[in-house]
Amino acid sequence: MSDSPGPGLVPVRRRPAGAPEDATLDDTPSSPDSPVGAASPEAGAADTRAVWQRWRPSVVTGFVVWASGILAYFLVTAVAWMPTEGLDSKAGPVPTTFGQLASSWNHWDTVWYVIIADSGYQYDTRSTAFFPLYPMTVRAANAVLPGGTFEAGLIVGALACLVALILVHRLATEMIGAEDARRTTVYLLAFPTGFYLVAAYNESLFVALALASLYSMRKGRWWWAAMFAGYASATRMAGVMLGAAFVYEYLRQHGFSVRRLRDAAREGRLGRETARLFDRDACAVVLVPAGLAAYMVFCYLTFGDALHFLESQKAWFRSGFTAPWLVIGDVVDLISGSESIYHPDALRNLANLTTALVVLALVVLSLVGPWKLGADHAYLAIFAAIIILMPLSNPIHTHYPISSTWRYALECTVAFMVLARMGRNAHFDRFYTTAMLALQGAMVVVFVQNNFVA
Repeated sequence: MSDSPGPGLVPVRRRPAGAPEDATLDDTPSSPDSPVGAASPEAGAADTRAVWQRWRPSVVTGFVVWASGILAYFLVTAVAWMPTEGLDSKAGPVPTTFGQLASSWNHWDTVWYVIIADSGYQYDTRSTAFFPLYPMTVRAANAVLPGGTFEAGLIVGALACLVALILVHRLATEMIGAEDARRTTVYLLAFPTGFYLVAAYNESLFVALALASLYSMRKGRWWWAAMFAGYASATRMAGVMLGAAFVYEYLRQHGFSVRRLRDAAREGRLGRETARLFDRDACAVVLVPAGLAAYMVFCYLTFGDALHFLESQKAWFRSGFTAPWLVIGDVVDLISGSESIYHPDALRNLANLTTALVVLALVVLSLVGPWKLGADHAYLAIFAAIIILMPLSNPIHTHYPISSTWRYALECTVAFMVLARMGRNAHFDRFYTTAMLALQGAMVVVFVQNNFVA
């Protein structure tokens, strides 16, 4: 049925139990007198206006935060050569044009994505460690945008960042309220590695797709949720982990409980109860790994090995599972054994370990304690916990084992929602924004100077 009421009816918005008072839902009941497909043009226009009214605060907030970030990154990049004045800069001479200034962001993973977009995976077989959806999107964008492949990558990353910020604000608005949603959006981009969301990396595309999937799960649009998750799994292997969130949230919304099934079995209703739980929407879960499956087929047809992307990880010293507590112990040993706590490798290890432990603590606090978010946030907590535990259980066998963990934290939406709740205290809000923005500015300079951040 139509999402809008029939002519003359006042929309009735019902909030689920525990939802904030200022939360709004996309789904409103229709007039019982209006058959499906019989909506008038006036009703359709009203529906469009209603949708825009719901999304307008998220679009405005997301755009303002995004535009502020873009301006800040430009300004920090412009002064990034000041620390090397009178010295030979690792990033090369001081830029003389805007194009040269932008090219100072063409480092690390970006180089691989540009190679894949231009030449495919056969140019260097190690490149299969980088999943295909982002470079495919960059290749398509490059055909219609001015500039080269790198510039197309920056534009795709920046636009995906805008979408991600709009979505995180919308999801947070419905789950924790408008003011907390604003802080969630700001806190996300203000995080020390937030600049990766506008870099020519796949980070913002993955975050946007994951948020689209998680938002669709909340709305009970299971096929949309699975489709976005499938695209996410073609962007990064971690996208498959959206399947765990999908299964949990589906069962929660369908009233699953072991006790209920046990009672149904005792009363001879188990078949009907099971059928109620597992309707055709449950079949959508098969789409979640579709992107990964398609990539596996490509790897098999091209390289004769469906898991070639795992083999390629060995070029970056990743191989096999290690218990997270052992990895944590190794990182602590590396930090304590460093010649100085201020050595770059020691600081990287400290930043990544601190991030992992803090995010895990925030995931727990989303479920219990003074800042808990409620049972309807548990599926977000499940996804966030898996995202952070993945690098902790598949370390890099080198001098910074859990490298990039503080970049992966950007994918843990529920952690930023808890921080936003904490940010109701004005002192915490000022502390977080001041400290995180200052550290991010320093990290942008490090990145622009072609030194490793995450």
